[in-house]
Amino acid sequence: MREIVDLKDKIKRYYGFTPLEARSLAIAILVTAFVFSFKEWGYGSAFDFKIGLFNYFNAILIVALSFLVHISVQRIWALGTGFRLEWKMWSFGLLFALIMAFLTNGFIWWLILPGGIMLHHMAGHRLGWFRYDINYWALGLTAATGTIASIILVIIFKALGAFVANSLIDKFIMFNIAYALCSLLPIPPLDGSRTFYGSRMFYAFSTSFILIMSILLISNISVGISLLLSFFAGIAFWISYYILFEHKAWRL
Repeated sequence: MREIVDLKDKIKRYYGFTPLEARSLAIAILVTAFVFSFKEWGYGSAFDFKIGLFNYFNAILIVALSFLVHISVQRIWALGTGFRLEWKMWSFGLLFALIMAFLTNGFIWWLILPGGIMLHHMAGHRLGWFRYDINYWALGLTAATGTIASIILVIIFKALGAFVANSLIDKFIMFNIAYALCSLLPIPPLDGSRTFYGSRMFYAFSTSFILIMSILLISNISVGISLLLSFFAGIAFWISYYILFEHKAWRL
């Protein structure tokens, strides 16, 4: 109970986004939403500004909710472990995604590369922790929570889609699957790079788990079966990675 009260106090005092973070996040949302809705500015090859604007607005809602949940979970986890999280926009990633959308006429919409996170040490809130200062494991685990949050969103909206037929729900599911998979890429400053350097073993498990989970969810396999199969696939890949690579590396 004390931990919950402490976390609520941290969220109240430290959760807020800085003006720079808010501006950067707004730019990332607008650019990503434009890429996501690139092929929906009319019917077929006929351009229609009103239809495009309507679809762009829907895309902004999808992207904004997805980004905010992803980053908020990371932010709250960081506060719970005694760190303050800073989100930084990746200008090159956004520009690259935008260029690819134009070059492929919107076919490549799934390059979702908005930015990454940094942790700042909150000295008084880290007292009593085994690893007191900022470390790669804490950063990697915090980054992974965002990807997990995106997959949980997919599961929630997939369950919602079973009761309400709506194209926005389908778009939301596809966007978050793509977002989760892109987040796994071990390219700085994306979340995957933080997890990879935090623990290669954890990266092997989490990447295989989320990859298999995404494939099964797209294939309309039930959530329960998808979780079980993904978990066992993650364990199998984790063991294989250890035997084939990590075990040999430690012996060098």
